[in-house]
Amino acid sequence: MASVGPRGLAALSWPALRLLIALLLALLLWPLPARAVPAASPTEPQMRVLEDVSGALDAAQVLAAPGWRALPAGAPNLGYSDSAWWFDLRWTPPPGGGRWSHLALAYPVLDRVEIRLFDRDGIERGHWRLGDKQPFHQRPVPHRHFIVPLPRAAPGQEVVRALVRVHTSSAVQLPAQLWTEQAFLAGEQLDQLVQGLYLGVMLGMLAYNFFLWRVMRERVYLWYVLWVAAIASFQASIGGLAFQHLWPEATQWNDRAIVVFLALAVTSASFFMIDFLALAQRGGWMLRLPQATAWLCLLALLSAFVLPYPMAIRLAIGCAVVAMFGALGVSALRGREGFAPARIFLLAWFLVLAGGLVLAASKFGLLPRNGLTEHATQVGTALEVILLSLSLAGRLQHERRLREQAQAEAMATQRRANERLEQRVTERTRDLEQLNRRLEQASRTDALTGVANRGHFDERHAGAVQRAIASAGPLGVLLLDLDHFKRINDTLGHPAGDDCLREVARRVAMLLAGQDGVQALLARYGGEEFIALLPGLPPQQALALAERIRLVIAERPVDSVAGPVAVTASLGLCCRVPRDAADGIAMLREADEALYQAKRSGRNRVAIDLRTAAAGAP
Repeated sequence: MASVGPRGLAALSWPALRLLIALLLALLLWPLPARAVPAASPTEPQMRVLEDVSGALDAAQVLAAPGWRALPAGAPNLGYSDSAWWFDLRWTPPPGGGRWSHLALAYPVLDRVEIRLFDRDGIERGHWRLGDKQPFHQRPVPHRHFIVPLPRAAPGQEVVRALVRVHTSSAVQLPAQLWTEQAFLAGEQLDQLVQGLYLGVMLGMLAYNFFLWRVMRERVYLWYVLWVAAIASFQASIGGLAFQHLWPEATQWNDRAIVVFLALAVTSASFFMIDFLALAQRGGWMLRLPQATAWLCLLALLSAFVLPYPMAIRLAIGCAVVAMFGALGVSALRGREGFAPARIFLLAWFLVLAGGLVLAASKFGLLPRNGLTEHATQVGTALEVILLSLSLAGRLQHERRLREQAQAEAMATQRRANERLEQRVTERTRDLEQLNRRLEQASRTDALTGVANRGHFDERHAGAVQRAIASAGPLGVLLLDLDHFKRINDTLGHPAGDDCLREVARRVAMLLAGQDGVQALLARYGGEEFIALLPGLPPQQALALAERIRLVIAERPVDSVAGPVAVTASLGLCCRVPRDAADGIAMLREADEALYQAKRSGRNRVAIDLRTAAAGAP
């Protein structure tokens, strides 16, 4: 990854970031108007709790059992437990008249929830079995939270109490809320707006950076896309939206999905941090820490399918905590080292941590509860995603400026070089042209024999085929192979074999050069094989020329370093008007078949293919 160090971008970003943080703090500390609280905010009932260690008590036994203890205001969090827990919820009518229309348990990951409603006389008025281990369609209100309607009743018979049994593998939390009908509708609209905005931001950033990855093919964008997808899926899973809309019947997967997406989010975030902060170049423990966290999270992901949910989620949360504080520490140190983008990375992760702290503070009554504090973690992750995406966009701008600067410097250097070398251009150009001609000649010539090589033959052959097709004239392909050449090499040595190849090439080239009106080409085709291109020769003349070539090779021995060597050759001829380019290629194969026919017939002879014979060659 290229170094991302746009100090100018960082300098321009800080005023805007300070303003953004100030606005967020103002929103957090600004409570809802007093008039709006009854209409738009829920009320928490008074609660008592009783632990049922055996899990065998029924409602009647629980109501008569000792050991109930009152809970302070706020959503109770009893941690992970194998016990069943009974909650006694009591409330009074809403201030100013009216009635409570819904009881909501705003913690969607509870496994099994049993709710009983009672009126003032202790008569049961409703009974539901809920939880994320039950198919979604069984819920009385199709909502991501566990919501039950409170029945209408005559004055004095209103529902004023609920007995709730919770048995879950997740943390035992019960954020109970009472809603009036007006408040429920208003709160539902706000919740849908927030969830839609959050998912819209996440999907928008995901799509934009996925497009950048497809264009740039840089790994940092892919890690960003995977991280955004995983964190959005985790929020949708733990918030109940995924169970409601994506897998409403997959009760077993619903628990695993939380662990899987959390582990994927931490893994991809760790690898993203490595690339974004250029930790591979930095090395040391700063690199090893996110690497270890990422691989540990992959183990946590696998544990979701083999370990009980409490163990798997604790492992995943532990990885997330290590990754969070590791990211803060590493980015802070990278910032002190002068790596400017580390500041933005540090701020982005601080926003996530701040979102979690704000949510916790609102639960303990240290901050007012409003739409922003209730969704603080989503706000934090959304701001983190936007901030890092802007930083990646700044990286693109920075790299574009570097490219433009490099291009400008290269052009200036070129101009200066041209001015210095202007007087030598003609001479250097002439030298280069001569060198190019020599190189071109060398690239087309066989180094041993001095005739054309196979590459040059292939180029000339393609052109000759096209010209023969255009003119409807014949084209001859003559393939020549020295007989028993391996024996010459084995008995007399390769230097003697090389002398034979050079002499045969010389004799054949001289014979072809003496053919008036024929622009023949001789090339070494490979090993002891030569090939000749004979454009414009009819089959009879081509065959006669092939026979003369055979004779000129065999008429006298070759003088070699090992003494005179008798050399003969077998030749295969194909000569006709090619129909098309493919037929021109086929002529090479037919000439090769004719050559092998000459070999099989006793060597030191010329053979023609059947189509050449049909064209009139004897």
